[in-house]
Order: sequence, then C-alpha cells, then structure tokens
Amino acid sequence: MPRPTANANPEPLSTADRVTRLAIAPLLIAGLAWYWFSSYAVPQCDDPETVSAMTTGDIRLHDIRQAGYAWSQKIRGCLADVTTNGKRLHHAYTVSRVEARRKSRIVYDYAQPALVQARFGQIAWHGGFAQQAEPVGREALLQAMLTGMDGLRGKPLLFPDLGSLLSPQHYREIADVEAIAPCRMVAPGIQSCRLLVERNDLPRRAPTTVWSRSVLQQGDFTFQRGQDGKGWTVTPQFRQELDQAQRQ
Repeated sequence: MPRPTANANPEPLSTADRVTRLAIAPLLIAGLAWYWFSSYAVPQCDDPETVSAMTTGDIRLHDIRQAGYAWSQKIRGCLADVTTNGKRLHHAYTVSRVEARRKSRIVYDYAQPALVQARFGQIAWHGGFAQQAEPVGREALLQAMLTGMDGLRGKPLLFPDLGSLLSPQHYREIADVEAIAPCRMVAPGIQSCRLLVERNDLPRRAPTTVWSRSVLQQGDFTFQRGQDGKGWTVTPQFRQELDQAQRQ
C-alpha cells in the first residue's frame, strides 16, 4: 500500500482566514493578560476555598471584606470578624498567588488587622503598595530590623512552635513591618520612619490576636546607610526605639 505523502503545495490561506487568525491572536493575548492582571487570578476573600482554608475548629469568619488587592503582586488583603469561645474579635489574612517553577499555587496567611489595613488601604496605579518607605524601601526596612534584633539578642531568635500556625516569614521575632508614613531625613544619611511592627516575643498577648501569637507596636525608628554606602541598618538607638514603641 503506498504511503500517503504530505501535500508539497498546500493551498494558500484565503484573505478571510488570514484576517481571522490576525484577529484571534490579540484576543487570546488580551484574555491571558486580563486574567493575569484581574482579581480572578487570586481567590476572593469570601470564596468558599478561602473561607475553608482560614477556618479551623470552632472559629468562624463573619463580615468578610477586602482591604485591598495589589494586582501586580497577586496578593489580596482581607479583613473579617471571628467568633471564638463566645467572643467576637477582629481578624485579617492575605491570599496570594505564588509563582513556582512549573505552576503557581495559592497561599493563605494570617496577619494583623491594623497592618493589613495600612498596607492594602492604598494601592498605587501600578498595582503595588502605595507606601514604599522610600528612600529606605520596604524590604530593606524588614531586613534591617531583623538584623538589628539579632544584634540585640546575640543570635537569631526563632519560633519553630509557630510552624503549624503561621507562614515561614513569621517565625522570626520581628514578623513584619509596615511604614505608615513616608520616611524623613533627620540627619545626613539617617532616615526616621514611623512603623507598625509585628512582634512574636512579648509575653503579654494583644486581646485581638487570633491564631497568630503576636502583638503590634507603633513607633519611630531610625535607619542609617551601611558601611558599604548601599544598604541600610538600624541606628544605635534601636533598643530604645523598640522599647518606646506603643502597643496597639
């Protein structure tokens, strides 16, 4: 039986076919872009899977609402009230899409309500957080605080017992920081930033804390340029600033 042979001279596409293909391609690209940059890329605060992930034991979520959605970073800040042991408390959590090597995954994490409100309350035009704590920067603030706390303790203080409750970034003594106003220069090379600081090490627990064994403090902290002239570090006043920060 003779083998079928490929058509060496396929019929050229008609003008209508070419127009159709040219029209479909941008639509597909636009559809993918719309999905990626729209809120559908991350589950809503009150989606069934979100509520299920954030509910445990006899704790139930009420009055679920969105604090904000940073679409460029694919993370949603959520606020809610919870009822546990007959008490109604404030609660917050984040829902984010994390890109992995082969596919992305959805991550749910507990958070402090005031910190979520401050961080997600103002989203910039580019889909990121409006408050960037310039010129220090959001990530540099946290890293400087972590290094400064390690210097006070002599070694990193970790909380492995929080593994079943919180995401890895909350294992440290300083769990999270958020600038609530632009930093200002108080001396050459020194910036003062008003921060919300989430801490895991205070013996007394805030009355509104649910699951996350942490408290929130607010205060002014100073940062100075590192010896290399590039990074940032806390100043020698760090211990005093930490002690003076007011618990929220």
